[in-house]
Amino acid sequence: MADDADGAIWDAVVTAMQTAGPVHERRSRYGDKPALWTDRREIAHLEAPGVIDVRITAAGWARAKTDFGGHRAVCRDPSRRDWIELRLSSAGEVRELAALLAIAVAANSSR
Repeated sequence: MADDADGAIWDAVVTAMQTAGPVHERRSRYGDKPALWTDRREIAHLEAPGVIDVRITAAGWARAKTDFGGHRAVCRDPSRRDWIELRLSSAGEVRELAALLAIAVAANSSR
């Protein structure tokens, strides 16, 4: 878990994604940082203060891009096909993105 505000942001992401489906928390395979997993697939991790990487999959992004592609906190690099980056300044912003996080959980749970 991260400290202070970053901990609150991460906790809000964890809660939103666990509400959306069967997700568990453990360390990331991409470094010593907290991550969320469904079965054996890592679907989110705390990348940096206020920055969460989320594996949404190409199919998940196709479902989400109309509603969330222009959101100020959502950054998508086409070279990272299955991942998006959330740049959050507060835990409250996570509520705005709950449907996006649910799409990510669903897209990764069906694999």
